[in-house]
Amino acid sequence: MTTVFVAYASGNDFHSNLIKKACEAASTPDRRVIPWSDLDTSGAPIARSVESWVEDADSFVADVSKVNHNVTYELGFAIGLGLPTRLIRSTHENFQPVRDIGLLDTLGYDGYDYERPLTKILGKADETSRWGDVAKHKDQPLFILQPSTPTDSSLRTTSAVKKIARIKFRNSNPAEISRLNASEAYENVVSSFGVIAFWMDGTSDEAMRNNQRAAFIYGIAQGRGIPALLVAHESLSLPLDVQDKADRWWKLEDIDNLIAAFRTTVADAQNEFVTVKQQTDGLLERLSCGDPVAENEAAALADHFLETDAYRRTLGGEANVLVGRKGSGKTAVFLQVRDRTRARKENIVIDLIPDGHQLVKMKEFILDKLSRGTRKEVIAAFWEYVLWLEIAYKLLEKDQVRAFRDPRLLPGYNKLKGLFESRVDTGVGDFSERLKRLSQNVIDRFGKSSIVNDDLQQIDSSKVLEAIYGEDVRKLREEVLGYLRLKGVVFFLFDNLDRFWTPGGFTDDDALIVIGLAESMQEIARKFSRQKLDFSWAIFVRSDVYEFLVRGMADYGKLAVQSLEWTDRALMKTLFEDRLRSSASQITGDWSTIWSRASVSTVKGKPVLDFLIDGSLMRPRYLIRLFETARRRALTFGRDRIEEEDYCQALTELGWQVLEDLDREISDLVIHGASLLFEIVQQKNGLTRGKIKYIAGKKIQNSEDVDKLIDVMLWNGSLGVLDNGAPRYIFDVGYKRQYLASLIRDDDTVEFVLHPTLVATGG
Repeated sequence: MTTVFVAYASGNDFHSNLIKKACEAASTPDRRVIPWSDLDTSGAPIARSVESWVEDADSFVADVSKVNHNVTYELGFAIGLGLPTRLIRSTHENFQPVRDIGLLDTLGYDGYDYERPLTKILGKADETSRWGDVAKHKDQPLFILQPSTPTDSSLRTTSAVKKIARIKFRNSNPAEISRLNASEAYENVVSSFGVIAFWMDGTSDEAMRNNQRAAFIYGIAQGRGIPALLVAHESLSLPLDVQDKADRWWKLEDIDNLIAAFRTTVADAQNEFVTVKQQTDGLLERLSCGDPVAENEAAALADHFLETDAYRRTLGGEANVLVGRKGSGKTAVFLQVRDRTRARKENIVIDLIPDGHQLVKMKEFILDKLSRGTRKEVIAAFWEYVLWLEIAYKLLEKDQVRAFRDPRLLPGYNKLKGLFESRVDTGVGDFSERLKRLSQNVIDRFGKSSIVNDDLQQIDSSKVLEAIYGEDVRKLREEVLGYLRLKGVVFFLFDNLDRFWTPGGFTDDDALIVIGLAESMQEIARKFSRQKLDFSWAIFVRSDVYEFLVRGMADYGKLAVQSLEWTDRALMKTLFEDRLRSSASQITGDWSTIWSRASVSTVKGKPVLDFLIDGSLMRPRYLIRLFETARRRALTFGRDRIEEEDYCQALTELGWQVLEDLDREISDLVIHGASLLFEIVQQKNGLTRGKIKYIAGKKIQNSEDVDKLIDVMLWNGSLGVLDNGAPRYIFDVGYKRQYLASLIRDDDTVEFVLHPTLVATGG
């Protein structure tokens, strides 16, 4: 007797009765098809009951007609157990909410309308998509599913993982990759020794998407026996399946204890893990293009990093402001420059990667209280304060042990430590925590100082510095410079500046934050130079933000700006092949033979590499993601090579990802620009400047903002201009907006084309 367990969302009597009747009709003397409601009579805690029912079953069916966290958790649990699984859905239900989440819709499912078709589906032989073993990620053993908007709890958790658990980790961060499909989620969980997810409060689209992902990966981890935390506030009510399993916190300090205990659990999992050499691994399991997010492959990045001229200039200290679109490889350059500079132990490398909203309160204070002229001064002074403290922090951290062994260092070390600790209590937090604390300290000092009764629109410089520094920063600065005479080069790297912005888009004040940071870096470099000390710095900024906001406000000639944008298709091909060859280093045979075994040679009449590069919008992140999605799909269907349909389906999936990403980029820069790209994609045929102005004009009243919308769409690559019948995109013209502008002028009849990757969504 075999048993099939059927999970579905209750609440609709017609739907529930239909499933129950179909389960009864599909059952045979040798095979029972049991809906979960028939088993719900024990009175035992629901989570324990459901898991035991799934464990006792021989196969599992999930009805994914609606977004339901319990069903998604149970599906993940069944997949983790290795059960044959099947997805079904009612064609009477609106499936768009499931598609919008972008998790389960990427799996195959059988549609039904009434009892008879469902009975036939449930009577099919038990089959499953292929959910095989995945090699463990020993260099970054922990996987963290970050919420779409950073929260105090997620920041505290990440900080505790870095500073208390001291475990290297990989992220799925919606700020970087907005969509997460089921095969990616599975691979991330199964390759890990520990998993952390966060439960969000509410029923917003953002919360529903996060919680669906959390339920799925937590379920997989539970089924596979992988240590996992589901972090939730004590006050939240969670779905029944996970209500009693969540790891609760009341005060932020509670999270430190959770992570400290979890560290031991993860370490035990690593120690108990025994590697079994897989003799049957096929080529596609071993071949990989890597992770589209550079932080998630930091340890292996050097094996396939392509050293471009921009990278070499940054490493040599010749480039200070690195600009590139999201996914262009800014973080990869950041990580490689950091690691190469760190290779010499005497060098001091300050690598700062903020996680989120640490400057929100500071920004609100600046906007509410200060005049425009004063804002710039406050921002510059604040950054100089932060940067000197971070240099001191890195020196103290690096020499914590060595200083007590080296009599040359100890006197200066103790003096520097005293000066530092008199200004800031770092606790155990990482840079994100320190920055948040520093900004709050500054705001508090403004509130307590004598200037609180002054007109903050007219305060003089001395009072600004008094409020920001609290104490004169000169002593700290001089002690840092004196101590550094015994050290090597100082290299300051600052990434993820775009994560400082608050929801609602970039403003001139955000641009001032970037400019203030750059000018503070320049000022520090001058002070180092006067002491004949080596100092290099580089900050990484989104190119659209720089192009539309920063460039017009900064003294352009004083900044050593380096573009990281890609225009050379041959270099993109080299990047792709280097990554694949690196993963294939242990596979026998020449590369052309290996590649022909792994993939079809053409897609829609194009060579595969050209198809991939065309679909990527000349962004390495999309190139990697497009190939990896196709590869995972082929594996899921049990194929030993990637077929044309895998690439086509992967392009459709990437299209949704790109659509969401570019819409977010537009809304960051254009007032009321959110969701307009989705509307424009619906009108893809006969697209002219006039047509876009008409569509956008329904939401954007200012004609200048409509023109900016078109400009931003041209810059991010979603739009191209027809030039003598051929489409011209921004990456075809060396990222020269002026050239595309010359093709448009003020002609509303000029024809535009949407990038084919957006059209691939079928929108």
